[in-house]
Amino acid sequence: MFVAALDLGTTGCRTFIFDIAGTILAWDYEEWKSYYPKPSYVEQNAEVWWDAIKRTIDSAIKKSGVDIAEIVSLSITNQRETIVPVDKEGTPLHNALVWQDRRTTEQVDFIKERVGVDKIYKTTGLTIDPYFSATKILWFKDNKPEIYDKTHKFLLVSDYIINKLTGKFYTDFSNVSRTMLFDINNLRYSEDIASELEIDLDKMPEPVESGVDIGEIVTDETSFDRKTLVITGAGDQQSAALGVGINKPGDIKCTTGTGSFILAYLKEPKLDPQKRVLCSCHAIPGAWVQEASVFTTGAVLRWFRDQVGYIECKQAEQEGVDPYDFMTELAKESPPGANGILMIPHLVGAGAPHWNPYSKGLIFGLSLGHERKDLYRAILEGVVFEIKKNIEVFKMIGIEPQQLRLTGGGSRSDLWNQIMADILNIVCVRNVVEEATSLGAAILAASGAGIFPDISEAADNLCKVEKKFIPDENRNTFYNKLYTFSYDLYNIINNAKYYRRFDNIFNT
Repeated sequence: MFVAALDLGTTGCRTFIFDIAGTILAWDYEEWKSYYPKPSYVEQNAEVWWDAIKRTIDSAIKKSGVDIAEIVSLSITNQRETIVPVDKEGTPLHNALVWQDRRTTEQVDFIKERVGVDKIYKTTGLTIDPYFSATKILWFKDNKPEIYDKTHKFLLVSDYIINKLTGKFYTDFSNVSRTMLFDINNLRYSEDIASELEIDLDKMPEPVESGVDIGEIVTDETSFDRKTLVITGAGDQQSAALGVGINKPGDIKCTTGTGSFILAYLKEPKLDPQKRVLCSCHAIPGAWVQEASVFTTGAVLRWFRDQVGYIECKQAEQEGVDPYDFMTELAKESPPGANGILMIPHLVGAGAPHWNPYSKGLIFGLSLGHERKDLYRAILEGVVFEIKKNIEVFKMIGIEPQQLRLTGGGSRSDLWNQIMADILNIVCVRNVVEEATSLGAAILAASGAGIFPDISEAADNLCKVEKKFIPDENRNTFYNKLYTFSYDLYNIINNAKYYRRFDNIFNT
């Protein structure tokens, strides 16, 4: 028996074929583009998602050599908060608005005034930010009323693929708890919030737990056998948490891909009195996660790769390797502190703990003597400073991590992992299966098909540590000084309202 995991991320999609021991037999990847109609707008074409995932399904199955009749089930994990309006046939009516999109600051102000930050946080576990789907739905209502009126359902990424596979309109608790319309205490849509925002809940898919069998495939467009069961999956971060064994109190992980996402296991909803970190439903039924989201981390490294790293890209192409390997090797040549460069990586505003859509990226300390290696190291360190801010908040509200489990593309770098350990002063571990997000989806696919009777037990059996990174005391002492300076620098700029003043120069 085998299962498939469909992983639709921000920059592309993957299909994995797993055996029931959690071993990857084959996989395929296809990248896709985002569109930027304006600097703060980020859109994707949902039909591209479907076409790309079909191709990766076909390729992964062929590479695996597995008989499609032996692929018992599949599950989907996805970039969260991204939303697309569709008609009754599931046809997109507009490009999807991606989670990174910041066009909805007016809707954020409206929600703050109409509903209030306290009610949103106590009900949904979320802060009011352009990040979340309700602001995007309101944007359609305010700016594209003809599309809002025609919309049969507003679908998240996995919801859209579920519909293409089964013809049904379902979502799962972990994903819908990121819309700002879901009551995480009672596990249902909040009619109060929807009413105050005048959002029609009939336009939302039906929410169910992760790991639920919702039926067989009804389309011939994929290479799967039509008897393959479609199992509800989870948002990428909850799925990654499951895939590294975050299944009991005290467990905490950090996934670094496009952004960085820190999640800790909760046995019941837990709120931060200052609303700096969030609470959402876990992929494990009956559990929740404390979560902090840093919007641009790996995306900053990617931006520098594309805009600055021409030499590394050319060399990587010639040698057939990843340009990030050359970038991080260069960064290793720069000392802690990047020879006096500090980076604040707020390239699409700031997520947790600041929740500041106006914040901007900043390189501080740049001089003629600096080289690319210093810039690359400053990125790695600046990202971890943002992660540290949120780990400190977790500690303040009673979560004390004994170790941090690292996942995502960023965890491939031993240097970045060591910087993480040194700055956080926490032992960091990397698991044997790097693709934790897809492993989490595979666990759900197997559980939903009855192969694993207990999701948590399956995670314990399949999630094994590959390498540990131990913090260095001297480097930690140095980094604490730089971290304090970085935090103070952000606060000075923000408290003086320089971010907004800068925006106003270009928006008047």
